[in-house]
Amino acid sequence: MCIILPVSYCHGLITGIGTTVANLRAANTKIWRFPMSKADPDDTRELLRFARDVYAEPGLQALCLRLQDEHQIDVVLLLTCCWYGCYCGEMSDTQLARAAGFADQWRAQLVSPLRQARRWLKPHPASAAGIPAEQQEALRRRIKALELDAEFMQLRALAALFNEPAAATQCSVAQATASIRANLLRYCQQIGTAGLCETDLATLLQACLLRR
Repeated sequence: MCIILPVSYCHGLITGIGTTVANLRAANTKIWRFPMSKADPDDTRELLRFARDVYAEPGLQALCLRLQDEHQIDVVLLLTCCWYGCYCGEMSDTQLARAAGFADQWRAQLVSPLRQARRWLKPHPASAAGIPAEQQEALRRRIKALELDAEFMQLRALAALFNEPAAATQCSVAQATASIRANLLRYCQQIGTAGLCETDLATLLQACLLRR
């Protein structure tokens, strides 16, 4: 399934991108630091804030990268499933299919090639070809910044697809826990992976509920 976004919508995503420098915290650490503006709808800001804060919880970065590399799980969509469960409840099959239809294309055509290029550059020094090491590293950092920007744009697009207002006060901890679990399991079933074991689920649930 491929979601075609209007040109005006894509233009809004592109113009909403802030400086790429703000997305980098250290050369070898992936940290999401999304620029949020008052122009973003409330639900967009809430998803960006939620994803940033949950990803920063101890152990979450390593868990997300492992799920990404070993089970082809889209971390951005994974965190969106958690956010929706935390504030709005269970996703329907139609909602998840629509989100995955967009996310799959975005990841395959944009995020994954950038990630592959960034990872390839690190262990392949170009000094033998006369390219100074510092120039290659600068290129790798620029690619990394673009990769993070692409993930930020994906989050904003997903927030627009799920434009229900946050309803945290109407959702108990027990309801949020059940909804997050259901959304994550439904997502894993959709992509045909059993990558989320009970320990992984528990770690994600704890991080999400702490940031609720």
